[in-house]
Amino acid sequence: MTTAKVQFDAEYGESWDPQRRTLAGPMPVADARRRHLAGEPYAALLRGSGQTVLVEVELRKDEITAWRLDAHLRRASLFEFRTLVVDRMALIRMAEWRYAAADRPEFDTGSPRCLTTFGVGGKPVVQAIDAPESAFRALATHDRWVDQPGFGSWKPLATFVLDSPPERDRHRVVPHAPHERPAAPAGEPPIARQGCPMQPGPEIVTMFGPPTRYLLEADEHGGTPEVVVETRPAGMLRLPTGQLVVADPGHLATGGREALTATFPRGRHPVTLALARFAENPEHVRVAGCRVDVRDVAPVTWEQALFPGQDPSTLGDGEFFGVGVDAGLLSFFDAAALPGLVEASRHWDEPRGLWEELSATVLAADSVELEDPETGTNLIAFRIGWGDGAYPVWIGRAGDGEVACIVADGMVLSDATCLGPVE
Repeated sequence: MTTAKVQFDAEYGESWDPQRRTLAGPMPVADARRRHLAGEPYAALLRGSGQTVLVEVELRKDEITAWRLDAHLRRASLFEFRTLVVDRMALIRMAEWRYAAADRPEFDTGSPRCLTTFGVGGKPVVQAIDAPESAFRALATHDRWVDQPGFGSWKPLATFVLDSPPERDRHRVVPHAPHERPAAPAGEPPIARQGCPMQPGPEIVTMFGPPTRYLLEADEHGGTPEVVVETRPAGMLRLPTGQLVVADPGHLATGGREALTATFPRGRHPVTLALARFAENPEHVRVAGCRVDVRDVAPVTWEQALFPGQDPSTLGDGEFFGVGVDAGLLSFFDAAALPGLVEASRHWDEPRGLWEELSATVLAADSVELEDPETGTNLIAFRIGWGDGAYPVWIGRAGDGEVACIVADGMVLSDATCLGPVE
């Protein structure tokens, strides 16, 4: 049975009791809702048509852990989610146990099992034990994203856990508001994670140099594609205020965009694309990155570009604050352009509208420029990386500490091997 038509009833408690296989500290809905809004931990047990899902919520840490329970209420599938962009969660780890018999204990080491982790760029790493990988559920990189559920809106998450990710509308709008983390208790500092957030690799610089060959990580078929990366100019970005916005242009209709916390020199700045062309299929091109140079000086240090409310001390190992992408596109523009862009985009998905023209141009040329003569601003949109997902944006600073450039990283070259310049 598909879970699309299943209705789930929810019960709440302080936590899950694995010995009794029931909720510990049952609580009324109002108390659970209060905990949800305060970011305090609690658990929800969802039941529908003989299927059961356990959800453990701790929003102060941006974490939700979901379990599929079997008929004996053993935890049989694990899904660990973490919020990486506003209102969107990525699956970080997935595990599955195929219990050999009804009397086998939970997490039985004698039963077939499988652990899948999603590393930098979302590439799945699968470890299957006592059964082939094909015996377990598999998820592609682009299928690991779900909307962060509001309190009581559990059905999409339960559908993901029990069945498969629901289809997303290609142009679904994801609000890009400040990332509002639940506040720490009064008098206490913000909660910080122990770990090293993601750092850019050397390709953040080399992909914008002379044409260079790279060997990508092994794909799902075991192949290691070779690409040639070369640059192409994408226009001049106008920054009359120096307040830079980075967003999926398909998200502009609802407004709510905010500029990055860093400020940039006012003026016109060159934009450059780094294009990765696959050696065995030259028609296959990915945008590995897009850079805006605001000073003619080499960067010596790199940091994550942040939106208001984002605190890098709360990131764990290899994590980053990414800009969400639903239509495979990103864009740069000055904050002064936002009112006009919002107004222009209200009906741009209509036939022969602005969105259709912008999308068609980007698909043909990898980037496009949209001008606003009234404000003297422009928007430069470009394809990015592997399509839908979240991508880090890096600020490069010169030796004097001032901003030299900003780079949207398509993560095409993450963990790639540089083979040297093209001869």
